[in-house]
Amino acid sequence: MTRRITMILVALTFASLSVANAATSPAFQKMKTLVGDWKADIPGMGAATAKYSLHSDGTALVEELSMHGDNMVTVYYPTADGIAMTHYCSSHNQPHMIASGGADKISFAEVSVDNLPSKDAEHMKGVDFTFNDADHFTATWMHSGGGKDMAVPFNFARVK
Repeated sequence: MTRRITMILVALTFASLSVANAATSPAFQKMKTLVGDWKADIPGMGAATAKYSLHSDGTALVEELSMHGDNMVTVYYPTADGIAMTHYCSSHNQPHMIASGGADKISFAEVSVDNLPSKDAEHMKGVDFTFNDADHFTATWMHSGGGKDMAVPFNFARVK
């Protein structure tokens, strides 16, 4: 019985070491500073709110974005090479993106899109996060549709 308990403790120790060594990056650590509630006024489009929360022992940053009665979710997560994300769009498709950059600007670019009926169908193909200070950031989403791209900046302020 004592041997069995010792073996379980050893296994738990190794499991906790592998969790502690889970992939992360300075860019993902920067993204984690967004945890909390945010609001933005988008010129010509109205108000938007965003809530960022950590899940799965800090390995998934979930963004809940609300605008015009639409609610969308994006999940950001660390990879061996940096950060990846999947955006669950109100247009009923799911772009997958990978990030480049770090520190004050992190840019995500599309690598694939699930449930896209055609390459000209509306979808998000990228987003740039520019960190101004602890209470302000801009997320500039790149919308694509009909062969045209449009950058839409969301200038967020933290809700206190």
